[in-house]
Amino acid sequence: MRELNLGMNFFGGHDTGIFAIFDDDCYGLLEERVTRFKHDALFPIDAIEEMLRYKRIDPKAIEQLHVGVATLEFENRLLPQMSYEMTQSLRSMLTPPDSPLFIKEYTRKKEALRDKGRFSQMMTFLTNPHGRRYLMMQLTGKKRPLREIVMTHLQRIFVHAKIDLSFYEHHLCHAYSSFYASDFAEAMIFSFDGYGDGLFAKLYLADKEGRFTPIGESANVYVPNTEKYAFADNGKLSVGNIYSIFTHLLGFTPLADEGKVEALAAFGDHRNSLYERLTEGYRIDGEHLAIRLDASVYDALFAPASIKHIFKELSREEIAAAVQRFAEETALSLLRAAQKRHPASALALCGGVTANVIMNLRIFETLFKHLFITPAMGDDGIAQGAALLKLFERFPQKRGEFRFPQMPYLGSAYTEEEVEAALQKGDYAYEYLGEAAWERAAELVASGKIGALFSGRMEFGPRALGNRTIVADVRNREIQKILNKEIKNRPLFQPFCPSILEEERERLFEKSYPNKHMTIAFRLKEEHAEAIPGAVHVDLTARAQFVEKRDNPRYYRFLKKIRELTGYGVAINTSFNRHGRTMVLSPEHALRDFADTNLDFLVMEGYLIQRGEDGV
Repeated sequence: MRELNLGMNFFGGHDTGIFAIFDDDCYGLLEERVTRFKHDALFPIDAIEEMLRYKRIDPKAIEQLHVGVATLEFENRLLPQMSYEMTQSLRSMLTPPDSPLFIKEYTRKKEALRDKGRFSQMMTFLTNPHGRRYLMMQLTGKKRPLREIVMTHLQRIFVHAKIDLSFYEHHLCHAYSSFYASDFAEAMIFSFDGYGDGLFAKLYLADKEGRFTPIGESANVYVPNTEKYAFADNGKLSVGNIYSIFTHLLGFTPLADEGKVEALAAFGDHRNSLYERLTEGYRIDGEHLAIRLDASVYDALFAPASIKHIFKELSREEIAAAVQRFAEETALSLLRAAQKRHPASALALCGGVTANVIMNLRIFETLFKHLFITPAMGDDGIAQGAALLKLFERFPQKRGEFRFPQMPYLGSAYTEEEVEAALQKGDYAYEYLGEAAWERAAELVASGKIGALFSGRMEFGPRALGNRTIVADVRNREIQKILNKEIKNRPLFQPFCPSILEEERERLFEKSYPNKHMTIAFRLKEEHAEAIPGAVHVDLTARAQFVEKRDNPRYYRFLKKIRELTGYGVAINTSFNRHGRTMVLSPEHALRDFADTNLDFLVMEGYLIQRGEDGV
């Protein structure tokens, strides 16, 4: 291979990653899946190296590297030229000997270091070789434009390549990742995010030739009382950032735990003073199709005394419900105005806010008959969009014909030989069952066991879709408590989600469509709630993945056997990882997390590993 087309996303604060488009394949991977630091913002060197390993590409053989980078405003931003090396040194300094360091522990140690006195803090650095290296780079390093830093990193990997580097607008990258992953010939596209190139929302129309026409945009506004929230873009307020700030104020982790606020909202009533104040601060500009935020209203809302009063007056459930409803109504109000001016039956959604499955449900129920939410809706998806924009820049004729694969199994896979080699490094009780392993997994789940499935290429995006998945029996009323106690450590109010045979969809749900990516909730018919209580939230919604044989033959076989044994082709599906870690990528990751949890079994490429009485 002499040429490589690569998209990248980084230095946005979270979820750096890569996406490569080949003649007959695509490859996407987040940096966090390799480093196992959740929402890692590190330059994606590890992800690039993993792609090269999996695709068997010799980087020295690449003569031409075509790179698209998401987010225009980053191109000339000045950053320490050794940002990557400094972060690596700090992580090495805080890593326990001979042990991986996971994000929760790393964050705790960083906070403890920050809270030390200056003398004690300096001694910590000086008495550690990695700490001394960090200080030296901090003292001697210069700042350089991001473009130059990117070129330096890439040239070190692709030593003989001529590098063609372009930066693209943030929301356009989102929009391309969504439309070209859908099966729509033409559609409206809504990118809804916290921040990107000065905007938090943008609307487009895409036609059959692949032409994108922007029809509306919503700008962030500066709100002084939110400047202290660095995760919310230091005062550049948006609907998404309001949601993240309240995620933080409710005691959760912003840019990670918004789903917990969404789940908590189902237990509260949104009709309260906070909801009134939130809605007072925005209006829909129907002429320009924009959400206009009033900085003065939100500055008063986020004043310390105001926040203190809100939390004194309202319960956590009421606060969550108000914030959730506010997000829903802003989206619905804008989309109503857009649909009125530009009638469309199909809508493609993208951007981090569209991870909100209840908001997506309301859009589907009230506005758009045909809906698609891109699987990598967050900032992982902008690497995908940047790769495609770069491809179209080189080959404009591909605009009307290109499509991403329907299922986002776009990461690395491992052979049976690689799995067996990993197994032989430890003391595991295992047997090889081949393709029969998936039926055996179904039998174990139906008997009350909890296990994990590791198969094929890893999912690109935040959802596990059967290839890096923990599975359990939806009939068990206590399954949520068991999973949380033994593996996930999530709040009890946060539901787990089901994978369901597509042929079961109409039997189990009210209005729905064959969503394959767990990106929207649907309303379960009440008569089935008693039979499969583990699959449904308190409001009778479920964020379902509907599975057909062509999507994932092995996972389909597993669910088919579950239906044969239980009467329902439904199983709990949650990502395969221990709490605080990222979804497993490799056999080594899988075996480590299996050993560190109380999972009963693991199926890995035809091998069945079961836990003995004394552990693994």
